[in-house]
Amino acid sequence: MSRSVALEPPEVVTYRQILRVHPALIVIMLSVAGHMVMNSALAPVLSVYAGSFGVNEIAIGLVMTIFGVGRLLADIPAGLLAEKQGRKRWLWMGPLIAGSASIGAALTQDYQWLVALRFLQGIGSGIYMTVAAIVCADLSTPATRGRVMALYQAAVLTGAGLGPAIGGISSDLGGIQATFWISALIAFSTVAYVWVRMPETNQANAKAWAQAQGQAKDSVSATRGSVHGMAALMAVVGALPLLMLMIVNFGVFFSRSGGQWTALPLLGTEQFGLSAGRLGLILALSSLLNLVALPWAGSLGDRFGNGRVILVSSSLTAVALMLVAFSVDVAMFSLGTVLLGVAGSFVAPAIAAFAAQHAPNSQFGPTMGVLRFGGDLGFVCGPLLLGAVMQFFHASYAGALLVNAAIVVGATVAFAWVLRRSASPASIHSRFTNPPPKESS
Repeated sequence: MSRSVALEPPEVVTYRQILRVHPALIVIMLSVAGHMVMNSALAPVLSVYAGSFGVNEIAIGLVMTIFGVGRLLADIPAGLLAEKQGRKRWLWMGPLIAGSASIGAALTQDYQWLVALRFLQGIGSGIYMTVAAIVCADLSTPATRGRVMALYQAAVLTGAGLGPAIGGISSDLGGIQATFWISALIAFSTVAYVWVRMPETNQANAKAWAQAQGQAKDSVSATRGSVHGMAALMAVVGALPLLMLMIVNFGVFFSRSGGQWTALPLLGTEQFGLSAGRLGLILALSSLLNLVALPWAGSLGDRFGNGRVILVSSSLTAVALMLVAFSVDVAMFSLGTVLLGVAGSFVAPAIAAFAAQHAPNSQFGPTMGVLRFGGDLGFVCGPLLLGAVMQFFHASYAGALLVNAAIVVGATVAFAWVLRRSASPASIHSRFTNPPPKESS
């Protein structure tokens, strides 16, 4: 009879210990950072490149938006396929698709092809980011999920922060197309790295979940293996906490693309006359504090419960949006912007950890697919909806931010109601066995 290895209480399990137990997490962190560099490297040049095809502003916006549409459509299928066929295959397939599309975008001389290739890039990105989140859930337990998801978010932020600088420098040195070639090189490097170093983690958490449910590991594996496709998807959507969590995630991504990246810079420019450089510094400070706060964000979720962290950080997001909307000077505007970044650092890992904790039958694939779908839907809708509010209802930039805040408040209230209605029975001091998978040679 095998002995179970109990995890220490969360206050004595460090990030270093987590990475030592699961070295595959290091592979994921590095590949996630590389993937985000690949995507964000195009940010400084993409609109200029699209404009070089002689199209109008709406067509340029389509090149930007179609990427999000591709991600949106890939999220749920990627989760379902990863649950049925294993994680590793789709973990390298996503960057392969995105990298191939980058080469095509560098070579094409036709606008319609550029749009189609950006759509493919979005599909590749959606596959990869969904499956990477699933792997993080595989390699965590209820006692460590907040911190594992914080590591994932740190990799996302690091890659997203480095990408624009790499893209800008490569464009200056070799022309706009060079950025697409650099993006493809990073993508194919990610494919090779994952292929060689990443183990299959599909069953990594089965034994831990079995112990929590008082079942045999083989029984759990059979249960997980027998529920796929629409049945697994309906199990996730039918779980009220996960459905409300998807709405919260919609609000988080909506605030990022619509509030933080669209209405907020416009407000700063119009009301306070901030230059692009000063706005960039304020947003950079917000992102930096976001990254710095992540270690504490993960630990708080593991210690006090991810549901509580989600409620507090979502409320702070709404407060920050209102603070920016009602700003009377640059200091108040800057404070609200920084608070928005800090709130984001706490809510992102807590949402992912909460989703993994409540995955039906420990099926992380469809759960993370639905979660990513909600987020990417918010990311696509944010600029469009707030833009429509400003154009058709003649709302000011501050008014658009208040609409954003109202959406976040509504999602937070709905989630709070669900938490009160169905409190999680899991304890952060539960004991789990979660042996790391063997590394592939």
